[in-house]
Amino acid sequence: AAYLRCQLLLIKALQEKLWNVAAPLYVKQNALALAAARQIMEETYKMEFMYSNVEHQQVVIIHHMRLQAKALQLIVTVRTTRGVEPLGICEKFLQEVDCFQRCFISELPHMQGSFVDKLLDLMPRLVTSKPSEVVKILRVTLRQSNFLRLPLPEKIHRATATIIEPTGESDNPLRFTSGLVVAVDVDATLEHVQDPQSTVKVQIMYPDGQSQVIHPKPADFRNPGPGRHRLITQVYLSHTAWTEPCQIELRLLLAYSSDRTKASVGLSRSTWGDRTDLQPPSEGSIEGTLLFGKPVKVYIMPKPARR
Repeated sequence: AAYLRCQLLLIKALQEKLWNVAAPLYVKQNALALAAARQIMEETYKMEFMYSNVEHQQVVIIHHMRLQAKALQLIVTVRTTRGVEPLGICEKFLQEVDCFQRCFISELPHMQGSFVDKLLDLMPRLVTSKPSEVVKILRVTLRQSNFLRLPLPEKIHRATATIIEPTGESDNPLRFTSGLVVAVDVDATLEHVQDPQSTVKVQIMYPDGQSQVIHPKPADFRNPGPGRHRLITQVYLSHTAWTEPCQIELRLLLAYSSDRTKASVGLSRSTWGDRTDLQPPSEGSIEGTLLFGKPVKVYIMPKPARR
């Protein structure tokens, strides 16, 4: 369902009638396309990292959908940016295409007619084109490419989290002295989470929009059975600006790393062109986080500090 939703978002964002508009209407069209691209990318990260038993073939197709979303982002960005910046953005995207080819070169024969298949044929032309020409090629290629079917593995499980404590239902506020620290006990069950000691984090959202991310200690995780973990920990809150009772939101996050995929697929040499300056984009070990499980709210009542 998530993959089909990505396809529908991309089709809607690429409708010809939405792009043949006057310049004053670009703002609305660009906003719609950017929102679609961001949603597609978020869905692809969920499909790749929130499910266990995802096989290599599925990872390739998910990355291909993400590459199409990045192409859509590039189209919108170049339409709205002038000067030197679009050239750098185009070069970065071409690096992504080259990285995709080298990571998944063994799968390319099974991707005929797809976006990346057509793009690789056009690569010698793309690397010498101006940003405006690159955008035209990408938009036409996106609209004329075949979507790849995503086969489902036999056994697939979605990572889930349930916060048991705090319940978020108590009307009794948690009292503490403003400017000092208060501890909140956290008890949660985790299902089908791979390597929770390094991927699960606790996030605190404060009423003023600030946030705090806590990485629990490995000893805070228990393993009561196959595919199940229990997180029992404490998080410490403090905020000097609190003067009135208010609610904080406690969330569980799942961190994902691009290095996990690279390590599993390996890299092969590029087969197109002789450009040696196009290297895979550098990425940190942690690329981002995904919210999983329902957040809970905790009622906090600060007391003024004694003088």
